[in-house]
Amino acid sequence: QAYNCLIHFYKRNMILMLVLAFSLSLISASEVKSTEDHHHHNHHFDVLILTQQWPYTTCLDWEESGSRHKCREITHANWTVHGLWPTQWGKIGPCFCNNSWKFDRNLLKPIMTDMSLYWPDVEMRGQPDSLWTHEWTKHGTCATQLPQTNSEVAYFSKGCELAQENRITDWLEMAGVVPTNNASYTLENVWDAVLNGTGGIRPHIDCVKIDGQAFISEIKVCYSKNFIRVNCDGIKGVGGDMMGKCLRYDSFYYPSSADHEPHVSSSGMIGGIVCTVLALSAVGLAVGYMLFRRSRRRGRGYESL
Repeated sequence: QAYNCLIHFYKRNMILMLVLAFSLSLISASEVKSTEDHHHHNHHFDVLILTQQWPYTTCLDWEESGSRHKCREITHANWTVHGLWPTQWGKIGPCFCNNSWKFDRNLLKPIMTDMSLYWPDVEMRGQPDSLWTHEWTKHGTCATQLPQTNSEVAYFSKGCELAQENRITDWLEMAGVVPTNNASYTLENVWDAVLNGTGGIRPHIDCVKIDGQAFISEIKVCYSKNFIRVNCDGIKGVGGDMMGKCLRYDSFYYPSSADHEPHVSSSGMIGGIVCTVLALSAVGLAVGYMLFRRSRRRGRGYESL
């Protein structure tokens, strides 16, 4: 029955599939051009985005994305820095402003204690210091336009300093939002807590979907070039969510460990639904591919961020 449904759908919607295929080719071409523009042109930026991540969600997402993906032991269950990103309003970038300026771990020895505490790398990869190398090469070399971040050590020191100013773990805890594997939260719960912490400056709050469940993943606080907090309203979010991707979900988890097991519902296991799902799968795959090209940039590690 399911097979017949699928064949029937394809026969009746061949034109639609061709249109979708053509649209995908245009989107791919525009993304290539956009990436080239970001990497090779216009290093101007308007705002810096301090992005902090919840390490248990980062670990869950990383391990789910590959059978061999492992995480380091999380010794401090706090929100930690993902990156400090110079950004143009309404765009993603600039990026890779000086590829000849290589990351040098030795320069960070004076601040290594702070780096381990405020900017640790959770994901285990083949390259040592992969997160720091990536953040410096892609974003730090662009931030050097400012006197406060004009060198490698100055850039990372500023990120650690801003993390101390934005104690998201404490802000959430004071509002009764604490990590747990047994309950979920709404965006309003988290939004109000962070808004209170920033003094009314609007953040950007992102979630990621793992095994069918939504998890809070990142909280962004924006700064002017003078390092004064500003609203994040004008930054470009993947998918066009001004307040962040958590807005897509009625609720989400704030996990207390990297062993969270999402609930699996047995409802809906009906034969008629199978036919419907298969019928929609063709369109879903096409649309999903478009979203994959955009949202997967965060969902599978930090390489594109």
